[in-house]
Amino acid sequence: MITYHALGYWGLPALLGTALLLKALPRDSRAHQLLARAALLGLLLIAAIVGLSY
Repeated sequence: MITYHALGYWGLPALLGTALLLKALPRDSRAHQLLARAALLGLLLIAAIVGLSY
């Protein structure tokens, strides 16, 4: 079962690492686009889990 602690423990550091990689990659690169979409999907997934739990 996914808990809020697990979301914070694994989700937030992963998103911080993603933000650092997005800063390092060129904006027009395919890797930057894929990583940005994956980060957005991750944030939406966390929001959906939290939102549906109430």
